[in-house]
Amino acid sequence: MTTKTLDLNNIERKIFWVLAALIGIVIAFYLYSVATLTIAVVDRNNINQASNELTSISSALESEYLTYANSITLAYAQELGFKEVKAMFVDSSTPINGTGDVKAKISMAR
Repeated sequence: MTTKTLDLNNIERKIFWVLAALIGIVIAFYLYSVATLTIAVVDRNNINQASNELTSISSALESEYLTYANSITLAYAQELGFKEVKAMFVDSSTPINGTGDVKAKISMAR
């Protein structure tokens, strides 16, 4: 009859390698997290810088637009050939179909 004995050296070796693997996994996860956070901070700074540049460009364009918009007057528009138009409205007594009948037309868009 054979008896099985507990081989402590083998178990200690297995425990050592399991703990070493866990420490390796933890260190790898830590390095990955640090690298990811560093890249995220750099990207955030680049995005903030690009946002500031776009804000200053849009501010300059808006200022230029306002300068041009304020320089247009009624006299300048008439000088360019534009004419003032009187608005014409149709009242309910005006014939719509040309026959003298006043008929309201209703249409519905589908």
